[in-house]
Amino acid sequence: MSDERTPVDMKRRHAILLLGGASSGAMSVGTGAFSSVEADRGVEVNVVEDEHAYLGLKDLTANEGEDDEIVEGGTETELVRITNKFANRLSLTITLEDRGEVIERIAIGDSLETGDEKRIDLIPGEKAFVAVTCETEKTKSTSVTLIFVGDAGGATVNKTRTFEFRCTAAEEDDVGTQVIFLNNGKVKIETESGDGIDARAYIRGPGKSGKGSIESTESDERPTGEELRPKDFGWGKNGVEIVGIGVDGVGVFTRDQAGEDGVASEIAASSAEEAFGDDFVGSD
Repeated sequence: MSDERTPVDMKRRHAILLLGGASSGAMSVGTGAFSSVEADRGVEVNVVEDEHAYLGLKDLTANEGEDDEIVEGGTETELVRITNKFANRLSLTITLEDRGEVIERIAIGDSLETGDEKRIDLIPGEKAFVAVTCETEKTKSTSVTLIFVGDAGGATVNKTRTFEFRCTAAEEDDVGTQVIFLNNGKVKIETESGDGIDARAYIRGPGKSGKGSIESTESDERPTGEELRPKDFGWGKNGVEIVGIGVDGVGVFTRDQAGEDGVASEIAASSAEEAFGDDFVGSD
């Protein structure tokens, strides 16, 4: 039996095959590569971790292996690195949705106030930065919330991210009072004068998983420059840990605030309630 299809039929069959192949290709791209597909507007991308996503967002204040993310007061610090990981030019609008009270300035080149938008264009692989400046007399936890909306070759991205960190007071020439938390559970208080100082210890009891409540000793004059144990603050129980030192007129220094060298500086001192929250069962 002969094939009586006309040239028109052959073209029509060829066109159907092409359309079928295009449809199959679109499905293979959409599977696993993106979170959703919009038929009328292209692709919306909101997938994987921010640092590795098509819109790369890297929190630059994060310290690997440490709980706290620190921004030094009075200094402009790069908070977020933005990277275009699309294959096309990215047109991105960044909106400052909210910022903490101790933050003096947010900038992406120009300063942004809450509700302001900043439009940037990034070629593939290009980076931009969000910088922050804060002013505080004592260390405060704060945050910045940003909205990122962009388009790159028909693919769209829409993310809202909050970046949390701690602002410290600007460093001063005077060291003032500092507390050194030693590995053996002892502490050492140091002052510029080297004289004795009125201080109390904040002690955590053993509790059921090593996380008992925190109580304080009475404030009294303590020697400086010497290693001090709980009993040197009048504490008679064993199996406890000094987690903080309160210095009259300065504030509470905590083991959590100390750096790798064990030193907690005066600029980080706070109240017992701020330092220990609900774990503190005494009165300050």
